[in-house]
Amino acid sequence: MTVIPGLVRRAAAEAERQLREGVGLLVRLGRDLERSAELGRLLPALTERLKILEDTVRDQDAELRRVRADLDSLVGQLNDRLLPRIDERMDDTERDLAAVATSLIRTGRDTAGNGARLDSAERRIGDLRTKIAQLEQRSGLWRDLQSSMARLGDDLDAMRSRIPLRAADPPTEGTPAPVQNITDRPA
Repeated sequence: MTVIPGLVRRAAAEAERQLREGVGLLVRLGRDLERSAELGRLLPALTERLKILEDTVRDQDAELRRVRADLDSLVGQLNDRLLPRIDERMDDTERDLAAVATSLIRTGRDTAGNGARLDSAERRIGDLRTKIAQLEQRSGLWRDLQSSMARLGDDLDAMRSRIPLRAADPPTEGTPAPVQNITDRPA
């Protein structure tokens, strides 16, 4: 999964850019002691924001890896359970059809008694052809499902690459603390 390292690189590049801007600001404000003290207070906040951003990216990466593993497991289980049985049924049906066709050739069509058998065999061949068509349709649906699951995995990878990274804003002195739910309050 190459998306997460790319996100981390982008986050690191953004952090480096912000730190460079901070250093440039430090140089410009170095002559003013009051402003230097203010910059000294902002630097730990930026460092904390960077740490929060890294933790968020790490958590998102872990969650997306779990989802991808679950999808891979599901596709593997579906393949193991359904496809072998469908192929076996199609093989059995083809063998039955070949046996019926062979028996028709051997039977011959010259007597009236054989005519009734031929009608029965033709009905059976029609039934077998219907079953083959149904099995082919089901296997086609399964293959469509399988390709949809693969596309879903690719879409997840693409979605992960587009997840916006939100930097956590540090609390300001004038901002009130967030409201807690009744269930979140300490007893």
